[in-house]
Amino acid sequence: MTLNYHMESSHVAEYDLYTLPGVDFTLRGPQWPLHASTPSISFLGAAQTFGAFCKYPFPNLLGEMLSARVLNFGRGGAGPGFYSKQQAVLDYVNSTDCCVVQVMSARSSVENAYMSTVEGLTKVEMLQGSKKGQIILGHAAYKDLANELPREEFHALVAETRETFIKQFELLASQITVPKILVYVGRNAPLKDLAVDEKWQNNELIGLHPHMISESVVARVSEFFDQTILSHGALGFDQKMMNRFTGENVSIKRSETYTVTRHNAYISPYLQTKTALSLYRPINEVLAKRR
Repeated sequence: MTLNYHMESSHVAEYDLYTLPGVDFTLRGPQWPLHASTPSISFLGAAQTFGAFCKYPFPNLLGEMLSARVLNFGRGGAGPGFYSKQQAVLDYVNSTDCCVVQVMSARSSVENAYMSTVEGLTKVEMLQGSKKGQIILGHAAYKDLANELPREEFHALVAETRETFIKQFELLASQITVPKILVYVGRNAPLKDLAVDEKWQNNELIGLHPHMISESVVARVSEFFDQTILSHGALGFDQKMMNRFTGENVSIKRSETYTVTRHNAYISPYLQTKTALSLYRPINEVLAKRR
């Protein structure tokens, strides 16, 4: 996915992609020396951490604020189950002074009774249902199952997915040996926890990215980290994207039915900045102890 962002949107943002030995995907730059006297911060997360369609993602902004070297391992579509199997990435993370981990989507790294993850990213293999045996995108799988399953069963499926997600995050957190801070970042606050006998629509269980992340999920995952930061809001999502070469507004056609014209595909540059500011004090405190 990181290389895909470069191919479709390098006219919007310069990603400065580079590679590291043992890591099988490209990283967002700029590339810093792995060893120096200055502090270092590593980041795990999805497209929001990578900074898709954005010139200044929060990892780079935070590194600049703190005069720290940055290792941004953000990858589009990643979930906690993806990173827990990336030993080379974990080794790099554990060589830094601290790690920031994004609350990723529970729709990634999916494992439940109806589907299993494919490479820990956005695709799933269907184990039951009308598309059994097929490999499809996770969001399409949930859309199909919402129509196929009785209300109670779909609610139970979401609950099962959340439980697996929490266990995956617990494993990932246990593999990170340096101080670690969890950051929830998205347009909306975490979802409300809804009982099966309440009135709800399917989208109230799934929500926007990070999908299926409710207040109780954030609370439970937070137990595995030293501190949790919440950063959300819709400010700036209505701003149009701009071609960095021509200075004109630009659109990106991602499919026959979906064209991006504004900073609403992932998180806005404003929210990137807000997130960096929210992380400044807790990360600075961690780094101060390790200097």
